[in-house]
Amino acid sequence: MPRPSPQRHDARKPQQRPPSWPDTLRLLLRLLVTGVGVATLTGTVLHRYRPPTGSAGVAASGAAEQDASNHDPEARLVGWIATSLGAGARLHELEERFQALAAAQPDLVAGAYVAVLEDGEHASFNPDRPTAAASAIKTPLLLLTLLARGQGELRWDEILQLQPHLVGGGSGWMGFEPSGSRFPLYMAAREMITVSDNTATNLLIERLGGMEAVNRRFLALRLHGTRVNNWLPDLGGTNTTTPRDLALTLAMAESSQLLSQQDRDRFRAIHGGSRTNSLLPLGFLQGLAGLGAAGNVDQALIDRGVRILNKTGDIGTAYADAGIIELPDGRRAVAAFLVEGTETTPYNSPRMRRLIQTMAAATAQALRQAPPPATLARSTTPP
Repeated sequence: MPRPSPQRHDARKPQQRPPSWPDTLRLLLRLLVTGVGVATLTGTVLHRYRPPTGSAGVAASGAAEQDASNHDPEARLVGWIATSLGAGARLHELEERFQALAAAQPDLVAGAYVAVLEDGEHASFNPDRPTAAASAIKTPLLLLTLLARGQGELRWDEILQLQPHLVGGGSGWMGFEPSGSRFPLYMAAREMITVSDNTATNLLIERLGGMEAVNRRFLALRLHGTRVNNWLPDLGGTNTTTPRDLALTLAMAESSQLLSQQDRDRFRAIHGGSRTNSLLPLGFLQGLAGLGAAGNVDQALIDRGVRILNKTGDIGTAYADAGIIELPDGRRAVAAFLVEGTETTPYNSPRMRRLIQTMAAATAQALRQAPPPATLARSTTPP
């Protein structure tokens, strides 16, 4: 019987069907979509991570910041307040008076900013020069605290616990309490201003997220020269602010749109409870009445239809005072004065305090004249 022949394995590949037009069309579409996607992704990456260069880069960065502000109601409101502050007529004679007073003290560095909230009249001298803030830094910290409360980030009655690294010397009483002592937040905010408690201030800085978080918040509020670099009391003067920043802080605190009515009232009650009135309030009184001193400065001002809600700062090498001024004709002004000594200035020189007083007296004389009623009727509500 013949053996069956072995099976042959054909090494040739089976013939493939030639692609049809629909297959070819699908392939072309797939390649086209893939190419467009790669090109889009590449362009996005290059655009996103290419650092801005030249004026075009600056313009693009500014446009992006403006776009972000347009989508943030708080940023829009802050921008409106900052733009409106000092948008009226310049008080040239007051500015010249500031310059003359500062020139008479060549070893002192001074700054001033005054603005009427209703009509935008203003005067300034070195308004954006960062200067040692001393305890004046506590005014913007109070604003941050109330803004955070209004946004639900903290509670007015929550408890803060004292830690050793938060104990600050100098003014105040909280630092003398045992470590682990507990204080309600509203008490820390109050004591930070009324008796300028440094430990209370440090408790609030810690609760607000620490120094860098606080500084980022200052920048968001357009307080570009205000920065916390050290725990209070910061006798080295590393914490800084500017006259314009302090005035803007007070203008924001007076805004019924930025703070709720309740928190605005809290700010005014606490800021008005500051016990030191020997700088801005006393100087303003001297400008109104020519008095060298007064037994009760606040009452003497009230007797003349004026109320000043102020907070001072003093570290011996620098002095500050900033406040909201309620005038007899119904206007409100914000005023901030900063004076810093140089290497040749004696420590705790009374001339620093006197310079703030004389600038405040000049401000009182400049604001004494009421504007026409039509000026007072100008709207102060943001569009």
